Amino acid sequence: MSKRNLLNLVLFVSILILVGLVIYEPGKDKPIIPNKLTNLKAEDINHIKISRHQIATGEQEISFKKTKDGWDIIKPYPLSANTFRIESILKLLSTVSLSQNKLENLDQANFGLKKPYVTIQFNNKTAIIFGHNKSLKHYRYVKIGTTLHMINDTFYYQLSAKIESYINHKLLPEKSKIRKLVLPNMKLEQENGKWKLTPESESFSADSINQLISEWELSQAYDLNKVRTQPHTKPDITVHLDNNKTIRFKINNKKDDFSLLNIDLGIRYILSLVRKNKLLNLLGIEQND
Repeated sequence: MSKRNLLNLVLFVSILILVGLVIYEPGKDKPIIPNKLTNLKAEDINHIKISRHQIATGEQEISFKKTKDGWDIIKPYPLSANTFRIESILKLLSTVSLSQNKLENLDQANFGLKKPYVTIQFNNKTAIIFGHNKSLKHYRYVKIGTTLHMINDTFYYQLSAKIESYINHKLLPEKSKIRKLVLPNMKLEQENGKWKLTPESESFSADSINQLISEWELSQAYDLNKVRTQPHTKPDITVHLDNNKTIRFKINNKKDDFSLLNIDLGIRYILSLVRKNKLLNLLGIEQND
């Protein structure tokens, strides 16, 4: 072997040794891997139930199920769920458990577990029970089985939020398709794969009809609230979906925005005035209020 090749070999071996020293850093303790609250994986969860035991306002129980289109609320309202909210909840599974103690020799009342604040159950099996945060700053006690954990307190406030925050802000369920749309001044209905407009008019193109339908299938409210509806309220708008589901809305006009009240569920979708004309008319021609 030539001196040059021998020198290259020595340099190569030296580099490998240096890389090994950098990676393994002899004499330095291995990094501590924090304990996760559970070993469950978010992608394996298909059912979630939240029981709010000490929430003064709002629904006391909320349950969700995973579908091929995302997540749906099962209780208290059959609506699409807010995907961002569900993903935030699922992060609870892998959050760091800052301490773990066996409860067998502890008084659970000292941690708020005799009268839990919130319980969340995954896949009808694993339950995480939330106690209080007294004497803690930004942390909270939770119980899984016979073990007491301490975790970041942000999850409690997510789970105790009003039901409106769990609802998808879209007017219609995810990936739903409209079969018939009845508006105050017109009706659109599919016949043999084409849209039929009533009353008939030649001043509107097929593109404008498709645009109106698309607005309904994609539009989202910027806010929601729960209201009490009056019995026998007549709808201003009726949407018939391809799954034979019917959704009825009442129009509420205000100075700065307008809203659509889902009559059957008592959910008001608040939208900007810009959306009003796009949802109620063809070609942007305003209707008379």
